[in-house]
Amino acid sequence: MINKTLILISIVVISTFSFANATDLSLVSSSVSKHPSVVEKANEITLQGISVDQILAEDGLKINLSTNGKLPIKHSRGLNLSRADDLDRDYMDGVVTFSKNLYDFGINDYKVDAEKSRKEALKLEYFQVFEVTLQKLLNTVNDVAKSNVVLTDLELSIAMVKVSIDKIKRRFTSGIGTLMDVRQAQLLLLDLETQMQTLQRDHNTKLVILRDEFGLAQSDLRIVNQTIDQFNKVLIKTRQGVGSMISKAITYQRSMQIIDLEKSALNSQIKSLKSENMPQLNATITGIAYDVTRGLDEYELYGGINLSMPLFDSGLSNIKQRGLTHRVKVQSDILGALNQDKSLTLNKLTKDYKNLQIEYNSALQKQVNLSEKLTQLTQRMAVVDEGLLTKLQTQLQLDKTQRDILAYPYYMQSLNIDYWSLNEQLLEKINIRPTH
Repeated sequence: MINKTLILISIVVISTFSFANATDLSLVSSSVSKHPSVVEKANEITLQGISVDQILAEDGLKINLSTNGKLPIKHSRGLNLSRADDLDRDYMDGVVTFSKNLYDFGINDYKVDAEKSRKEALKLEYFQVFEVTLQKLLNTVNDVAKSNVVLTDLELSIAMVKVSIDKIKRRFTSGIGTLMDVRQAQLLLLDLETQMQTLQRDHNTKLVILRDEFGLAQSDLRIVNQTIDQFNKVLIKTRQGVGSMISKAITYQRSMQIIDLEKSALNSQIKSLKSENMPQLNATITGIAYDVTRGLDEYELYGGINLSMPLFDSGLSNIKQRGLTHRVKVQSDILGALNQDKSLTLNKLTKDYKNLQIEYNSALQKQVNLSEKLTQLTQRMAVVDEGLLTKLQTQLQLDKTQRDILAYPYYMQSLNIDYWSLNEQLLEKINIRPTH
């Protein structure tokens, strides 16, 4: 019992010592940045930037070069044709056209504003995806650390049960114990081994996730654990852990900003559509070099101001505006759904926290009671050579209670991670600033 406790304490001490160095966030940030979902969102931002540049370029000066040529092949002409003298003449004219939109009542500017708003929204969405992915990384590594502690404890329990089974078997062989005691002890061992196998499979699954999705080897997990440890130390020091914050209102400014930016983009689109019903003014300058194959002696340069205005479009513009107006309303509905989802998530997190506290306090009391019972059994066995199976069962109950106590800090760390992710402030609390 004493040796087992010393081993577990040593594990915790060694882990704590490894966290003592300065936190290296570059590995954590890099692992999250390379995650497929984060890379996908980064590419969306790049493409959106190209869309803005495209709209700006479409409204810029345009220069076109073309030719206008004639190569006579066959014709039928009469004497009364006024252009008969030119029918046999071949030529090639060169045409250069300069065109620029002068005024469009803000059509293009509103389009640019809409796309810029969506680009800003995508940047915030990038932070969202980055944060959610970081949450997954931290929780997965935290689960691996928890399972390491529990697996170590289970190994010690299994070793202890095997020793006890040997003692029970010897008692049965000597005629003191019963076969039923042997079989019950073996069932206890089987149950522990089953728990071990299940936990080990889950442990290995999480290691695969860390390797395949985040590119992390087992040797890298110490740095991530260090990040988690520093994060929780700061929360405890500043009284910002989930226990202190659970009763306060959550904030999610980033999500609200994304919705506001999309509304702004839609309103800009509506303004652009309205402007399309107004006159548009364009300027053109055209240069023509006549019959360039025979020289550049004959040419013409002229300009023009063109005015265009739609008179009737069968209500298409109004329909488009109605669609965009409804999409603005949809964004308000999305905000309502977001508020509800955040509230439900907070309620669940609050319930999980309260249940965890109840279970932890119960485990502490149970540990005391079982320890006292185990002491009494040990004292009794020193006088009466019986009750070995009962002692084993009590020891295993105590071991299970101690595993629950050992796992408690890791559950709290996970709740802290989830709480600040829910508040959309996990990046700030971890002190990670995505570079995109």
